[in-house]
Amino acid sequence: MSAKLIVFDLDGTLIDSAPDLVEAVNFALTQLDKPTHSQATIQQWIGNGADVLVKRALLNNWHVGEIPDDFEVAFELFKTYYAEHDWVHSRLYDGVLETLQTLKNDGFKLACITNKTARFTNPLMETAGLAPYFDFIASGDTFAEMKPNPLPLLETAKLFAIAPENAWMIGDSINDISAGKRAGFKTIAVSYGYAGQHSMADLNADYTVNAILEIVDLIKNEI
Repeated sequence: MSAKLIVFDLDGTLIDSAPDLVEAVNFALTQLDKPTHSQATIQQWIGNGADVLVKRALLNNWHVGEIPDDFEVAFELFKTYYAEHDWVHSRLYDGVLETLQTLKNDGFKLACITNKTARFTNPLMETAGLAPYFDFIASGDTFAEMKPNPLPLLETAKLFAIAPENAWMIGDSINDISAGKRAGFKTIAVSYGYAGQHSMADLNADYTVNAILEIVDLIKNEI
């Protein structure tokens, strides 16, 4: 077996978390008498951490070139609301637990690397029933850098003494696939997540799947 480590993104890969993130963002905006946004719009802004998500919502723009007015207040409102409502409408994607259990039974080391801060990641992983499947969980504030920087992936591979070429990165966004490629991991993009303004072709992953269960046979056929 050559592939020994499989790293998963969280939002848009294992969990459809957009509905609760959208409610938290719009709650903060409403409290400040700011215009709210549709789920489709906010969903495109997910992936670079909660602070960037709130900045994009305040600016109504993907590109964040400045700190918006009221950002600090809006961010505190968002964090307080989301911490209490992170599993109201969110759900696991079909086949996630079956996929994780199969890979774990086959002896793979499993890690989850997300740009969410640990304040949100750890409780959500427990509530969703994901935590027991993972050998290591890293949040956006675990390391000095977050995806698309390859550092979290490289440090995770080092933790398990596994060479990058024997590892896989599974994700839905360009941050995930870019981090994986820069780290020397094989990459798989899931088409059902939050790719934002990017197409699957833009992600340029080694493989693309339409359902999480597809990665099991794909990885087994590659080792």
